[in-house]
Amino acid sequence: MTEPQEPGRSRGTILLVLTIIVVSGFTLVQSIPKTYAPEDLRVRVAVIDSGVNVDRELGSRIVAERSFINASLGYSTTDNSTADSAPGGTTHGTYIARIITRNAPNAAIVNAKVISSSNTASIEAIVEAIQWAVDEQNCSVINLSLGMSRVYSGDSVGEAVRWAFQRGVSVVAAAGNSGQDGAGTSSVESPALYPEVIAVAAVDELYAPYPFSSLGPMRDRTVKPDIAASGRFQDNGRTVFGTSFAAPLVSAGAVTIIAHCLENGWKWTPGMVKAALMASALKLPLEEWQIGVGVLDVSTALEFVDFANKRDGLPLIAALTPQSSPFSFERWFVNHTSDVVVSVFCSSSEAFNLYYRGSAVEWVRGPDQISINQTGSFQLVVRVVSSTALNDLDLTLTLAATNYSSIGVELGFDVVVAYKEVAFDFSHTAWSIDSVYGQFRQLYRTLTKAAIAVDELNEPSDISLQTLSQYDAVYVFDPCARAFVMNDYVVEPSDLFDYTPEELNAYYNYWSNGGSLLLVGMSNSSIDQESANDLFSMFNITLRDDRVPAISIVVDGIPSTEAVYQLANHPVTRWIDTIDYNGCSLNVSGDAVELAWAQIFWRDENGTIQSENRALIAGLEKPNGARLVVTGSNFWLDNWALSGRYVSSENIKLVLQTTYWLLHLL
Repeated sequence: MTEPQEPGRSRGTILLVLTIIVVSGFTLVQSIPKTYAPEDLRVRVAVIDSGVNVDRELGSRIVAERSFINASLGYSTTDNSTADSAPGGTTHGTYIARIITRNAPNAAIVNAKVISSSNTASIEAIVEAIQWAVDEQNCSVINLSLGMSRVYSGDSVGEAVRWAFQRGVSVVAAAGNSGQDGAGTSSVESPALYPEVIAVAAVDELYAPYPFSSLGPMRDRTVKPDIAASGRFQDNGRTVFGTSFAAPLVSAGAVTIIAHCLENGWKWTPGMVKAALMASALKLPLEEWQIGVGVLDVSTALEFVDFANKRDGLPLIAALTPQSSPFSFERWFVNHTSDVVVSVFCSSSEAFNLYYRGSAVEWVRGPDQISINQTGSFQLVVRVVSSTALNDLDLTLTLAATNYSSIGVELGFDVVVAYKEVAFDFSHTAWSIDSVYGQFRQLYRTLTKAAIAVDELNEPSDISLQTLSQYDAVYVFDPCARAFVMNDYVVEPSDLFDYTPEELNAYYNYWSNGGSLLLVGMSNSSIDQESANDLFSMFNITLRDDRVPAISIVVDGIPSTEAVYQLANHPVTRWIDTIDYNGCSLNVSGDAVELAWAQIFWRDENGTIQSENRALIAGLEKPNGARLVVTGSNFWLDNWALSGRYVSSENIKLVLQTTYWLLHLL
């Protein structure tokens, strides 16, 4: 599945799409809410959302209001009203405010309206709302039940939440609703993906993650989300679902902790609040990349605060993630390197000493001491050097700092001997979902279950003949993918990647020496085909500037594909009836053979409809054993294809037969 295309624009400003709201029921019967009499509104919470409708319940809780929906901030019209704009017919911001006030008696609501009735918000407005909430309204907590896809650089919203955190504000954000029933890994959105932000997943009443809840881990293996809460809210006969409604429960928890500290004359920091919420979360038999460290448990969090050692009145609490590794879908191999990124959160600037013990100590490299200023991370490098498989290896890593309770990570794993070795080359794509943790997680799992070791090549500097020659095959994904960068609140695609002559020579020499390559291109709307074709053309194959299918419809977040039935009698495609395709076709010449093709229609300059068969997958081999497969689509290789979410159930056969042919097993 491709990274989302260039976002829609309004007056030159990119618009954020609100975290999806799913409405399960609605009734016209309205009940009069009871009046809540707050005891002490000492903690201000900024609800940066669609506005809030003031009624008897919320009227006494709202202490400041402002609309940022203004033409000067990128909207098509100006709306000075602070009432709920009800995007999609749902009073989204009002629901967020209700959840916070009903769960935190000390919460005073600061209503910052940024989401219009069309369910969009300008980046500039969100940034200004954050600054207003901190500088002018003295908010202690900011709730952001909204999000957008990650940009490669210049994320102004990310910079704003980091700025707020540095000024002592706890920032809570919805993780997003792009989990796609487990297929959408690495889908946690901005700003929730930043370490300063508490990213909230959604669970049901049985503590099972909702299928829509966005998932980690991120491309660099950082664990997100951080914590989970109920993603279901009922009000006046209407029920809504989404991580939007889980986030304010955590915001209410943050308010409760802050109010508790104020009542006891203690200090607090956003790092302490995040650590307390995570350390006290109810642990579940689920993985942290699914729901974070566990489910929100505010009463236990208060106990952590009460019993923590205090330094100058500041409770000293620390937490980390992941608490165990490897992930269930990972398989580690002897003589291959695996990395574990550990994120640490604590009350203040601290030095932690690290202590290692267990049977895997000699195979794990990591720091002996780290410095963390409320949030930070470090890396463990696992490499078992052995000629045979080893089972039941374990490592306990303990982090200790003065006056803190110790925290730790547990590693328990086997390592196996690789039958073959493959590199996934992501060196020329900036897409956050391009990794073994993102849209190619199922592909990684499929290969490693077959005892094929998979390493990632993530930097252009990795592309050398010496590095490539370590592998039996190299899979090159989404080369020269267009990166989205933000400048002056505008997100635009940028062609940041191209191939140097040295890199091109490395690929060609690797193949000429008998190596195997899989080149996975996409349409010109997704990648810079001109630069990518510098690589493809060395093998007498190029990507065409067309679209297959010509029109793709997105349903429930999944783009439609073309079912391809025309497949050659070749080891790669033999015994397969149909595959899924969404991308571009290929120009094929020389000794390369067409393995799959489709009839393409277009209208010429005279308006006459023309058609021809165009190649979609091609293969090439040399007498010395060099093999090559080229395709203009990654859709038959991604998580959705391999979990049967498209049309064909045979994409997995194509993946395996392609792999076995490239590895000379077919």
